[in-house]
Amino acid sequence: MNLPYTVVADTDQVNWSDELEALHEEFSRDHFIDVWTRRALIEGLGDSVPREGTIADLGCSTGYLLSDLRGRFPHVRLLGVDLVAAGLHKSHELVPNAELFLADVCALPFENRTIDAVVSANLLEHVPDDRAALREIVRALRPRGRAALVVPAGPGLYDYYDRFLGHERRYARGELAAKAREAGFEVVFDSHLGALLYPPFWLTKKRNRRHDPGDEDSRRRVGRDIDRTHGSRLGALACEAERWLMARGARLPVGIRGYTVVRKP
Repeated sequence: MNLPYTVVADTDQVNWSDELEALHEEFSRDHFIDVWTRRALIEGLGDSVPREGTIADLGCSTGYLLSDLRGRFPHVRLLGVDLVAAGLHKSHELVPNAELFLADVCALPFENRTIDAVVSANLLEHVPDDRAALREIVRALRPRGRAALVVPAGPGLYDYYDRFLGHERRYARGELAAKAREAGFEVVFDSHLGALLYPPFWLTKKRNRRHDPGDEDSRRRVGRDIDRTHGSRLGALACEAERWLMARGARLPVGIRGYTVVRKP
């Protein structure tokens, strides 16, 4: 059987599953915070990518970000990396001309200084050694290459939702930027996504920490939590307002997700 991806890693220790992949596919295509996340990642690359350069999506999952990248950068070489085979199959269906790798972000299958840009949405929180992953990204990027990264924010908000999704952590303000500097990056922009939605999000997460349903009921609760906000017009408008603010240089001090853009010297 010819696989649509290159296998370069053992997946025994992956902090994700086919069940979570299916849940991600069901809800993330058009949920307002995921649409805004993908848009922010692409905009974070700016004009740093050559017309026929190379962009790697680390943690590409079902390929929604790869698809958006193809629309924005029609001539680039697209690379997708993930440790879940089900997601890579979906990515191939959606973006058949992307080159896909079943690989570990801490051991990327790329030569030194061969990638022009990296994007990564909600991956690093699954990686036990996120510093090692950042060092690998530095290694693979060309000088002046950018990486746009999104992670869940607020370590004090870690709840059953995060546990169910296999999150190792949520990130404190400035934490990812500090780790990126340690790895050798320059920080271009450090902000948050979902700032205007943060108050109800904060209340919900704090309530969840007080009323943990336990592992057996988490799947139902997580699906319900996502579905409750899916299709929210108010949420979409809030994200558009944030986009307007950030395009004018605003750095949002709190939010649902941390958003950091870095550059290799």
